[in-house]
Amino acid sequence: MAGGAGLQSGMAKGWGPAWALPLGLLLALVIAFPRSFVGGGGDDWYYLEAARCAAEHGWCVPTTHWAARLPLVLPMGGTLALLGPAAWVVALVPLAYAIAGLVLFVANVEHRFGRLQGMAAGAAFALTPIVPLNSLIPLVDLPEFAWTMAALLALQHGLDRRNARLAALAGAALALGVMTRTSLVALFPLFGIGWLFLDAGRRRLALPFAAAFGAVLAAEALFHLLTAGDPLLGWHLAFRHTQIATSELPAGLDVGHSPLFNLELIRHWRRGMGIEVHWTVDPLLNLLADPLSGLTWCGAIALAVARVRDWRRDRWLPGLAVAALLHFLLITYVLAIDPKPRMFLLETATAGATIGVLGVAAWRSGSRVFVAILLALIAGRALLMGYDQTDMGQVRRVAAAWLAAAPHGSVATDEWTRRTLALVPAARSLPPVEAAPGRDRLYLGREACGGGRVLQAQGFVRRDPAVLAWLRSRRVLLAPQAPLRLCLVRPPRHGAGG
Repeated sequence: MAGGAGLQSGMAKGWGPAWALPLGLLLALVIAFPRSFVGGGGDDWYYLEAARCAAEHGWCVPTTHWAARLPLVLPMGGTLALLGPAAWVVALVPLAYAIAGLVLFVANVEHRFGRLQGMAAGAAFALTPIVPLNSLIPLVDLPEFAWTMAALLALQHGLDRRNARLAALAGAALALGVMTRTSLVALFPLFGIGWLFLDAGRRRLALPFAAAFGAVLAAEALFHLLTAGDPLLGWHLAFRHTQIATSELPAGLDVGHSPLFNLELIRHWRRGMGIEVHWTVDPLLNLLADPLSGLTWCGAIALAVARVRDWRRDRWLPGLAVAALLHFLLITYVLAIDPKPRMFLLETATAGATIGVLGVAAWRSGSRVFVAILLALIAGRALLMGYDQTDMGQVRRVAAAWLAAAPHGSVATDEWTRRTLALVPAARSLPPVEAAPGRDRLYLGREACGGGRVLQAQGFVRRDPAVLAWLRSRRVLLAPQAPLRLCLVRPPRHGAGG
């Protein structure tokens, strides 16, 4: 007991800032299992193309909602212009946002609950697979989360000190979050409800908050007015995002209507984990089962049930749970957004905070086995999911070598492969196979190489150690591998073979 108390005291008073351990865990996972640009049918290709256009031309008028997200596209464009189009350069801005989001999240929890709680919450969040797996990829999920955490931290300190400048800073940060992804407007009702519980003196801080929020969005509107002639361009593009073809909806579905309260969208989004019970509960069931974040959510629920007295006694934890639930409902059933784990980092952060606060309480009371098992499961899941990712860097290196060895003008490719290999200069400039049917074809996929004479073929699959191979063969923790194959195929010549 004395040793445990000494350990807790040492962690509470020293050993660096509270975010040091969570950040170390995140960076360790990112370095050990780097999951960089994916491309193909993913959103990251659109962000890369928009950033490249900004790097080459200063700015390009957006034609999609992806390209209009200035807080991600502009910094990426700047880094590409300064440092070139290497894969590590593309990862810089996403990684900076991931680090900022994690550090600010820990600071929020530490401010409200304490140092150890912040450290434990940050560790749970950093080990939730969706965080390290997306930390190097140009997506808006972690940037949006970082701006939200910045807004909440400034707001917490502003309310505590009755400080108008901090309230204005919170409003500006929230506006940048909305510029990053407009779905952040789902927080407005929650802020409105919270405002009703403030005393009169603190309610007045809504004025500088709203003024700064409006000023930042007005600056964005002026930017779009000057560059595109439409001050509301970002909003118009965001509102029409469901009209873009996606594999997450059935073919032929009418997507021309407003996404707000759109039951056709809500009913028909592809279930991430294949669980179909009823459209009213499918989103939640699939999220709880999803390995990207479900274990953290389930662990928080289990801890809240096991430590229900502690959960009820803390006036903030129930409030956070209600806020997370309302945000989930607004995103899923009002905005009708595809309910995938990346849309719910705020809920994942709430689960992390719950694990941090109740986990520390359980540890201090001597109930350490459950906490240790939960953290071990979360860490194990993060390690296994990181391990199981395809090394896209190796894929790009092989593709670059093949193209360098091929005669100039002899290769074409399909659009999915071209987007996946967008960081390979020679692949990016290849014509589509439809425009050059006589050329050799470079393609990437899960199927065996075919369609002609195979000139080059390579599969990308991990060679599992014996223990992991045994687990995979029995579908325990690891699924069977479907190798990603890179193929260079010479199509049959017209008229050959009769």
